[in-house]
Amino acid sequence: MNSFSKLTLTILIMLLILNHTKFPNFVFSQNNKIVNPIVNSTWISKRDNLNITMSLIPQMPIIDQTTKINFEVKKLDNLGLLGNASAKITITDQDGRLYKFDNKFFPILDGNVSVEYLFPVEGEHKVILQLYNNSRPFTVSSFDIIIPQSVPKDNNLVSNLFGNLFH
Repeated sequence: MNSFSKLTLTILIMLLILNHTKFPNFVFSQNNKIVNPIVNSTWISKRDNLNITMSLIPQMPIIDQTTKINFEVKKLDNLGLLGNASAKITITDQDGRLYKFDNKFFPILDGNVSVEYLFPVEGEHKVILQLYNNSRPFTVSSFDIIIPQSVPKDNNLVSNLFGNLFH
């Protein structure tokens, strides 16, 4: 190995070490497949003749950014929509914290109800949907979500090595 190659290699190794202390979470390869964070997106109650589906916008929530949580409530027998009902929504996290949206009733309009929420931490969360008919509870469903740890938007190794050195 000539001296130029040794110098170049030494500089690259030093840059890796310096940048690693500043940005320790390099991603050397990346899977562009979107993974659904909802563990169970559908809840069915044969007793109450209901099929409730939950979805998220954006599909992959980001910590401390608004996520819209949508519920579609249908009847099982004729796939019609549930009318004249309301819902209360509660969200828990793995540390036992509860968020109840001021214990407010949300109307179910055309079989849909939604709320906006900022997930404060990564990890396991449970979304509980309580359905009411004339302020009388009649069923409860629950959905599990796993919020991933936030990762930097730019996972390009070369950009991380050289682009972040002077920030």
